Amino acid sequence: MMRLTEYFNSVNVLNLSGILVTLFVGMLSVYTNLDSNLWPVIAVLASAQLICFIVFVNLSTGSRLPYISLFWAEAIFISTLYFLVDTPFVAILSIVWTVQSAELYGPRRASWLVLASFIVLVSSQLYHWMDLSILNAVVNSALFGLLQVFALTTTQRAIRERELHEETSALNRELIATRELLSQTTAQSERVRIARDLHDILGHHMTALILNLEVAKHKAEGKVQEKVEQSLALAKLLLGDLRTAVSELREDDVIDLRKSIDTLVAGIPKLEIDVDFSEAPPIKDVELAETILRCTQEAITNVLRHSSATKCRIAIVGVGDKCVLTVSDNGNAGKKIEPGNGLKGMAERVSVNGGALSWQQTNQGFNLQVELLVESS
Repeated sequence: MMRLTEYFNSVNVLNLSGILVTLFVGMLSVYTNLDSNLWPVIAVLASAQLICFIVFVNLSTGSRLPYISLFWAEAIFISTLYFLVDTPFVAILSIVWTVQSAELYGPRRASWLVLASFIVLVSSQLYHWMDLSILNAVVNSALFGLLQVFALTTTQRAIRERELHEETSALNRELIATRELLSQTTAQSERVRIARDLHDILGHHMTALILNLEVAKHKAEGKVQEKVEQSLALAKLLLGDLRTAVSELREDDVIDLRKSIDTLVAGIPKLEIDVDFSEAPPIKDVELAETILRCTQEAITNVLRHSSATKCRIAIVGVGDKCVLTVSDNGNAGKKIEPGNGLKGMAERVSVNGGALSWQQTNQGFNLQVELLVESS
């Protein structure tokens, strides 16, 4: 039941309803004009508009150009149908087109597009009804104009709610990732403290005990000497085990940054993210781990806000004494990048930690690199 609810709340239902509406309107347009010589032309235009819409909602690309081309092709087909079909229900297609305009151009530009669409609609209605009833033309135009405004308002609200939901989800992922990193660093600090206490307190006491037993061994005789020697052997064995335990505690201080980054990128919609840690160096420094996590977080935010990318790759590799973070995507190919607050903030953070940040735009998309020194253990 929950899955069914999620499906009906998804964009799939919106796309399916748009396809069905476009199909039915096209079929009715052809049916009502079967006695006219124009019905083959109407059928071709309605089919072309339906195909454009289906391709539009199923398109998956990092470039906006295909979407824009299909959108304006639909506008031409719909406008032509306005003047060829004298029944007003063909204007329903403009409502579907209005939803697309809000998704593609945002609320402000979509409002102007709706106004332009309304003007075309009024012109077509006057063209069909001027000789018969101007009142019908005005009523039909006003009715579908109001429906367009309603569709635009509803779509804008849905877009805003979706954006707020995505922002909330992003903040929640960042909080969980930060908590995960904090948990690891706290555990690391606790392990180091325990190792230090074992070495400084228990280790020193065990060394003193061994020295005393060494002295006692030389002074004891008979069975007492035998017991002292056994105690001395046990004390040395215990000291060896203690040193091994201390070494293991100190060696077990590598931060599992992969886990935090996986948490950070989990559940991001419309973006396929590949995380590669196969060549990552062991990271033990808390500040270094936090810098990498924050840079990754900001890079992903930039991809979601300023790019139409569908794929993103996050990789960390060790190059000599450096740790190199690379975040690349396939969005906005060829678009000139002007560094904003996000990139500037990353550059400042990396510079404070003695690293370097660079980026480049290629035909494949945007590529960001962060180089940081890895402290030798």
